[in-house]
Amino acid sequence: KGDKTMKKFKSVIIVTVMLLVSLCANAQNGEKRKASREQMIEAQAKHIAQDLALDDKTYNRFTETYIRYKKEMWAIAPKRCKKDRKLSETEEEAAQHMRQRFEQSQKMLDIRDKYYKEFSKFMTQKQIELMYDKERKIMQRLSQRHKKGPHRRK
Repeated sequence: KGDKTMKKFKSVIIVTVMLLVSLCANAQNGEKRKASREQMIEAQAKHIAQDLALDDKTYNRFTETYIRYKKEMWAIAPKRCKKDRKLSETEEEAAQHMRQRFEQSQKMLDIRDKYYKEFSKFMTQKQIELMYDKERKIMQRLSQRHKKGPHRRK
C-alpha cells in the first residue's frame, strides 16, 4: 500500500510541476507579445521621426505622441472573427455587425482627428502628410510579411 501511495504522490507532484511550468511559459509568452508590440510601436515611431529629419525636441515629442496614438488605435482595433459566421448570420445580426463596424470606424476617425490636432501643434502639415504616408507604407509592408507567413520571410 505504501508503494502505491508513494507512486500516486510522485505522479501528482510531476503533473503539478508540469502544469506550473506550462502556465509560467504561457505567461511569459504573453508578456513577450505585449512587450514586442510596444517595442514595435516605438521602433515605428523612431523610424518615421528619423525619416522626417526632426530636431531633437520635436523628435522626442513626436515619438511620445505617436506611441500614444498607436496604443489608442490598437486598443480599439477590431477583433478578428471567423468568416464562416457571416454566412450563417441572420439579417438582424448582419445589421448589428454593420453598425458595430461603423462605430469602430468612427472611433478610429476620432482618434486620428485628435492626434492630427496634436501633431499640428509641433509639426508642419507637410510633415504630418509624410508621416501618414510612411505609416501606410509600413503597414502595407507588415501586411505583406504576414500574408507570406513566418517560413517565407527573408
